[in-house]
Amino acid sequence: MNKKRVAINMTAQLLAFAVSMLLGFVLVPVIEGMIPNAYGFTDIANRFVSAAQIVVSALNTMASRFITIRIHRNEKEEAGQYFSSVFFANVLMAAVFMVPALFVIVYLGRIFQIPEGASLPDIQMLFFFIFLNFTISIITSVFSVASYSRDRLELSSVSTILGELVRLAVLAVCYICFRPYLFYVGCASVASTVVQAAANLLFTKKLLPDMKLRLRDFRWQKVWELVALGAWNSVTRLGQLLLDGLNTSIANIMISAAAMTTVSISNQVPTVISNLMGTIAGVFNPQMTIAYAKNDKKQLLDIISSADRIMIFIISIPIAFMTVFGKSFFELWVGETQDAGALYILALLNVGTLFVSASIQVLYHVFLITKRVKLNSVVILVSGALTVATVFVLLETTNLGMYAIVGASMVYGILRNLIFTPLYAARCLEVKWHTFYGDIVLGLVSIGVICLVAAPFELLIEINSWIRLFGVGIAAGILALLVNFFVVLRKTEREMVLGMVKKKLSRNRGM
Repeated sequence: MNKKRVAINMTAQLLAFAVSMLLGFVLVPVIEGMIPNAYGFTDIANRFVSAAQIVVSALNTMASRFITIRIHRNEKEEAGQYFSSVFFANVLMAAVFMVPALFVIVYLGRIFQIPEGASLPDIQMLFFFIFLNFTISIITSVFSVASYSRDRLELSSVSTILGELVRLAVLAVCYICFRPYLFYVGCASVASTVVQAAANLLFTKKLLPDMKLRLRDFRWQKVWELVALGAWNSVTRLGQLLLDGLNTSIANIMISAAAMTTVSISNQVPTVISNLMGTIAGVFNPQMTIAYAKNDKKQLLDIISSADRIMIFIISIPIAFMTVFGKSFFELWVGETQDAGALYILALLNVGTLFVSASIQVLYHVFLITKRVKLNSVVILVSGALTVATVFVLLETTNLGMYAIVGASMVYGILRNLIFTPLYAARCLEVKWHTFYGDIVLGLVSIGVICLVAAPFELLIEINSWIRLFGVGIAAGILALLVNFFVVLRKTEREMVLGMVKKKLSRNRGM
């Protein structure tokens, strides 16, 4: 494993993630204060996009794998054919997608409850821009393969940061200079995506100068090859949508627009943690793919082992802090506009699955590179269908309301990640069945110990301001890092971290 490359990629990816996260946390309370009970519609619009991605993912989820493997096996002509075929097929799918998208926009008021004070045309414009953003993103998605195939993910982070800065600028100008509308969120997303696409196009020309878009290189055979295998990833996305992607829509239709917004806001922090998991896991995906392309099983297992421990080292801290400081955070974040206690309980239910999945997140890429996605897809689809069925039963037979919607997702998510994922990944890699359970136990131990370390801060200190919350968070965070340094990292990894710190300090002294 190239540890230097991992460090560079992870630093850049985490920086890009931090920019996106901070923008999201600032945006939610501002918009909710200006347009009450309406922000949840941004989540619903994105869930419609997720539904469209079920179809799109059949082609695109496998594109990076096939193109990367062909490049590293020096099969340039084949790589170029995959590249061009994916691009032109995406253009065709984008055109087809706009038809149902326009139907949803026109009849939006008949599908969902529109809260008082919200403008139907404003929400329709929001959906239009978010759908447009999706169309642009799928057409240009193939250009992100360049940084992936060359294991230069820091470049994709640069494009993300540029895009987020543009999004922030557009939102600031719109909300400061003009009357507040919800559709500004969609406008800013379109501007961000255009900037990221332009940056990725430049990176493609730099990293893959021989990779050109040529209509003569388009091959239906390549498209069908990708779709045949990627269709199971579409099934996976459908299952994920059923697991938790319909929560806000069900809350709107079955309960109220206010419940929709509460569910949406409660999921913001868990979504950030989940996205952070994906960011960290994604750092290792290119090296895993390259190791598999070279048939180096030993290196592949070494990358997985390091990825799991690094994931635990980082992710266990926000999960534990959400558990301990969550209520105080929501009280400060949303003030009196929402019930902080309800948000905290819903957030804990949302984050519950991550207690198990955080330590084995990288295993999902094993199914992709080994082309063993079928069974995983079926299991996720079945658990998603059971989730939706359970939610409707609970809503009809109990008074759990929003808690039933979120809680059902948690139960089935934990069961799937505890029973199926580690066992099937071990089988795909032909290793002992219990290989990855040690990481799950290590992750739970890490989260538990950090909760014990952080709990006294919550119990003994009154957290009534952002300054106190940040102060407590920094103090508890330092202790949490020390805990994970000794609990999670192995001796060689501790020595590597200490070496990096000493090197950094010596550089600073020399300046």
